[in-house]
Amino acid sequence: MKVNTDLLPINYDKELLKRRSPWYWLALLLFVFSLFTRQPPLFLAALFTILVAIVPDLWYRNALRHLVVRQYVNHRNVIFGEEVTLSVSIENHKFLPLPWLKVENKIVPPLAVLSKKTFRLQNERRDTLAGTWLLWSFQRVTRQYRMRCQERGFHRFGPVRLRSSDPFGWLEGEVTAPALESLVVYPLIAPLEALGLSSVHPLGEHSTTRRLLEDPLQVAGVRDYVLGDDPRRIHWKATARTGALRSKVYETPALRRLLLLLDVWNYSEAAGGTDLEIQELTIATAASLGIWALDEGYMVGLLANCSMIAPSAGQTLPVTRPTGESDTIITLDREEFSAGDLSPATDSVPFSSDDGQYERLLSTLGRLVPRYSGSIGTLMDTEERMFPLGTTVLLVSAASSLDEGTIERLQDLRMRGAAVHLMLTGNPDASENVETYDLPVHFVGGKEKWHELIRTAGNEKNGAVGTSSSILRLG
Repeated sequence: MKVNTDLLPINYDKELLKRRSPWYWLALLLFVFSLFTRQPPLFLAALFTILVAIVPDLWYRNALRHLVVRQYVNHRNVIFGEEVTLSVSIENHKFLPLPWLKVENKIVPPLAVLSKKTFRLQNERRDTLAGTWLLWSFQRVTRQYRMRCQERGFHRFGPVRLRSSDPFGWLEGEVTAPALESLVVYPLIAPLEALGLSSVHPLGEHSTTRRLLEDPLQVAGVRDYVLGDDPRRIHWKATARTGALRSKVYETPALRRLLLLLDVWNYSEAAGGTDLEIQELTIATAASLGIWALDEGYMVGLLANCSMIAPSAGQTLPVTRPTGESDTIITLDREEFSAGDLSPATDSVPFSSDDGQYERLLSTLGRLVPRYSGSIGTLMDTEERMFPLGTTVLLVSAASSLDEGTIERLQDLRMRGAAVHLMLTGNPDASENVETYDLPVHFVGGKEKWHELIRTAGNEKNGAVGTSSSILRLG
């Protein structure tokens, strides 16, 4: 974004300028005495005094004028763990040089800045980029900052605060340039094996007709019973006729739908509130499953019970107006956005399997604001259009968030023909008091799993991220 400081209001301290008026009177007095006494030292003293009076005032009034500030990132959307480069450029469009220009650029939320010290890259998580610049007449200076994106979410760079002083360092002016730039960091994407999902045949010696998702309403035939088959799969008529257990073989539907039902709310007694790491692991799990399903050709939809930052957020700063006319300012962990930048506590991505669904799914998950969430049960009751017949519903939630009401609603969905699975994060003991009946449940892990995934994020040796060549199942 590009901003010209000539278009910005600069408030000068008039009282400070008034306090400098004695310098001019002193210079005038010395000049008059030098004329009457005809003494060159007094004339030189008058010139020096007027110089001391004019130079600071000149820089104070004009140093921050005719400046063009622009900043941009090389990528507007990145995967968790990747690096981006922020370029900040300042142009001085006047003859007056700037021997001292202090530049402060805010980053909310903070990102890890890669700084080269002693020939070694070091990660330093910073919320402000500060530095001193030197600009000569009609000069442009550009500085670049490399950052590692290890925090999912919407990041805003700016506004840029400029402070300049005269050569003597006596008067200092300040202006804030709303040169804003934004960045969306997608959730961490991990292979399904990293989440603990195992293949039906771990040795991979032969394939299987069982897939992760099947249409329970379409029976293609029967086969021999395999230990571990769901009791509902047993074909009782064929079993009675042959005298041996037989299982149904379901058809793979032409339109295979997977609904990611994401519950981001969680409460940790140990933390005394929301556990942000478990929240991020839950979102990362949903993202990984969604990418895998799209790679496998499924139509994927998303339903989440929290607010999202709008795509247009961060392009302008919230403007404070008189009471009754001001936009409501919402603070999100040192982030400031207007009320219009946040959606209601319900976000959904319609079912689709085209290439654009990757970006729609990841962008929505990247912009989620888990601090503002609603009830997953209420969401399921009001969004019935996201549960068409034959859909496989995958609830991704923290184990501590699971309740009986949610389980009852999932049971109702299964009785109407949906295949339902639970993918839980956090401490498995947190869900022991909730009866899940015979719903398939898989536990991803807790903070240790999250820290393990972070350590390997962005490591190219891990191979293709977010894909799996195995035919996997839940449970």
